[in-house]
Amino acid sequence: MAQLSLYLEEETMDMLKKKAVLANVSLSKYVAELIRNDAASGWPTGYWDLYGSIDDETFRKPAELSFELDGKRGAW
Repeated sequence: MAQLSLYLEEETMDMLKKKAVLANVSLSKYVAELIRNDAASGWPTGYWDLYGSIDDETFRKPAELSFELDGKRGAW
């Protein structure tokens, strides 16, 4: 199994230790789960390659609306 060394300020380390205790797992397992969750929440591979790739005449930016249509602040 690979290892990772981190340099953390004491406050952050204390917080991680407390969270691991509350989750009833080791500090190592807790941090590994945080990393897995963060890595899994990114955009899928190739997502940005699709940006702007729709070639459809009906898919266009709508006309700008007038600010006069907005409600008055504090009107509710």
